[in-house]
Amino acid sequence: KGPSELIDEEVKMLVDSKHIAAYKLENILCDPERGVSIRRQILSSKMASSEILNNLPYTNYDYSMVLGACCENVIGYMPLPVGVAGPLPMDGKLFHVPMATTEGCLVASTNRGCRALQ
Repeated sequence: KGPSELIDEEVKMLVDSKHIAAYKLENILCDPERGVSIRRQILSSKMASSEILNNLPYTNYDYSMVLGACCENVIGYMPLPVGVAGPLPMDGKLFHVPMATTEGCLVASTNRGCRALQ
């Protein structure tokens, strides 16, 4: 019986007993979303309130963009506000540039830079 055929409780027991490393769940299960779900279950059981992760989304996300690239032990993703800067002149054309950020005034500062280039 391979790991992908185990029920969540069995996988959690294997993680607890250190037979499976928590950071390898996505690869071992061949299902990134299930790996994230099980990691969330493990983490929730260790938190003061099991509802802490309820508002952190994790489903319907392309984890292939993350795994092995920019984050490990993933428990979800954060939607970021997206502003637009521009137009930015480049190669004789004007482009509006979407910017995802939580840094205050970054989009406004970039807009001023775009205007300075015109």
